[in-house]
Amino acid sequence: METQAAQTLIRSDLLTLTQNQMEMLLPYAWVFVGAAVALVLSVIRFISPKWPVFIVSLLTLGGGVWATEKVIHGERLLAFNNMMIFDHYSSVFNILFLVSAAVTVLASFRYLDKEGLQYPEYYVLILFSALGMMLMASSIDLVVMFIALELMSLAVYSLVGFRRADRKSNEAAMKYFVLGSAASAILLYGVALLYGSTGSTNILDILATIEKTPALVTPVFSVGAWLVMIGFLFKVASVPFHMWMPDVYEGSPAPITGFMTTGLKAAAFATFIRVTMSLGYGKSISAVFQHHMHDALWVCAVLTMVIGNLVALAQVNLKRMLAYSSIAHTGYLLIGLIVGPGNENGYSPMIVYLIAYAAMNLGAFVVMSMLAGREDHGLNLHDLAGLSSRRPWLAFAMVVFLFSLAGIPPTAGFAGKYMLLYSAVQAGEIPLVVIAVLCSAISVYYYLRVIVYMYMKEPAGSPANARASLWSALATTGMVAITMIVGLQPSQVLNIAKKAVNSLVVAAK
Repeated sequence: METQAAQTLIRSDLLTLTQNQMEMLLPYAWVFVGAAVALVLSVIRFISPKWPVFIVSLLTLGGGVWATEKVIHGERLLAFNNMMIFDHYSSVFNILFLVSAAVTVLASFRYLDKEGLQYPEYYVLILFSALGMMLMASSIDLVVMFIALELMSLAVYSLVGFRRADRKSNEAAMKYFVLGSAASAILLYGVALLYGSTGSTNILDILATIEKTPALVTPVFSVGAWLVMIGFLFKVASVPFHMWMPDVYEGSPAPITGFMTTGLKAAAFATFIRVTMSLGYGKSISAVFQHHMHDALWVCAVLTMVIGNLVALAQVNLKRMLAYSSIAHTGYLLIGLIVGPGNENGYSPMIVYLIAYAAMNLGAFVVMSMLAGREDHGLNLHDLAGLSSRRPWLAFAMVVFLFSLAGIPPTAGFAGKYMLLYSAVQAGEIPLVVIAVLCSAISVYYYLRVIVYMYMKEPAGSPANARASLWSALATTGMVAITMIVGLQPSQVLNIAKKAVNSLVVAAK
C-alpha cells in the first residue's frame, strides 16, 4: 500500500504544473502542436499539402521564437520531477534552433521543387528535429537528454536520405544511421555506468553527489564519463570521431547540410556544456580525473583544428570543403569548452561563436542550395567561375560568409573567434591559442580560393544561372545582416551570452 501511495504521489508531482511552468512549456508545446498540424495537413487527400504545410511550418517556428522571447527573462524553473529546466541558457539556444530551422525551411521551398522532392513530410521532420534540439538544451536528466537526442537524430537520418533515388544520399543516410546508432549506444552505456556510480541520472544530483563524496569518482565513474564524452564528441564531429561527416554532408540535400552543421552542432554543444559541468570539470573534485579530461579535450581540439583545415585544402567540392571546415570549427569550439571554467566570462565566448557560426554557415548553404543543380551537382570550384557577373548579389553574400568563416573583420566570425581565443589566453592556454591562430591562417587560403574563382576566373562552359526564390533571398539577406551586425556590435551578443551562462552556473550550484 505504501509503495502504491508513493507511486501515486510521484505521478501527481509529474502531472501537476504551476502557472509559470505552463508558460515556460509554451514554446515546446507550440512546436509540437505545429508539427502535429503539419502532419495532419500532409495526409489530407483533397488539398495539395505543398503550401499549407510550408506556411504552417513557418508559423510554427516563428511562433516558437515569439513564445520563447516571452519567457526568456523569466525565473529559472524546474519541472517534471527535476528532469527539465527552463532558464535563460535554454531559451537562447531554443531561439538559435528555431531560427536555423526557419532558414532551412525558407531555403528548401524552391530547392525541393527543383529536385522533384516536394513532399510535406520534409517540413514535418524539420519541426520534430528542432523540437528534439529544444528538449536537449532543456534536459538535466541524462535519460531525457538521450531521448531528446534520438528524437532529433532519427528525424535527421531521414532528412539526410531524402533524395530516395540518389545512391550517394542513401549511402550517406545509412552511414550516418549506423555510426550514429553506435555512438548513441556508447553514450547510453556511459549513462548506465554513471547511474551505477552515483545512483542518479540527474546531472545536478550527479554533481552534488561527487562534490559531497569525492571518493565516488571511481574507475567505473571515470569509464562512464569517458563513454558519455565519446558520444558527444561523435555528435560534434571531433577528431577522431569525425569520419562520418564529409560523406554525410556531401550526400545530404544542401539545405539539410546547413541545418546539420548549425542546429545539430549547437544542440550537441549546448548539452555537452551541461554534461561536462555535471562531471565536475573545472572543479577540484578529483585532480587526476580533471587532468585527464583536460588533456583529452586538449588533444581532440588540436587534432580537430589541424586535420580539419589541412584536409579542407585539398577539396574542390564546396560541400566537402565546408564539411572539413565545420570539423575545424568544432576544434575552435572545443577550446571554449576547455577554458570555460578558467576565465571570467565562462562559456559565453563559446555561445557567441556558436551564434556567429550558425549565421555564416547557414547563409553559405542557402547560397549553395540556390547554385546547386539536380542532385546537388554544380558545386565544384570551377562551377563558381564568373559568378560575380552572373549573380552579383549571390557572389557578394558568399564573400561575406566566407570572410566571416575565415575570421576576417568586421564580420561575426572575427568577433566570435577573437572572444574565444582571448578567453583561452586568460585561462593560460597559450600553446592552444598559437595552434588555433596558425590553423585559422591556413583556412584563409581555401576560403579566399572560392572568392578568386567567383571574381577572377572566367567560366569554362555555359553554367546555368542560379534562380533565387523570394524565400531563399529573404533567408540570405537575413543571414548577411546577422553576420554583419554581430561583427559590428558583438558586445550586445556577448551580454546575452553572459546572461545565459549565469543562469547555467546558478543551475549547477
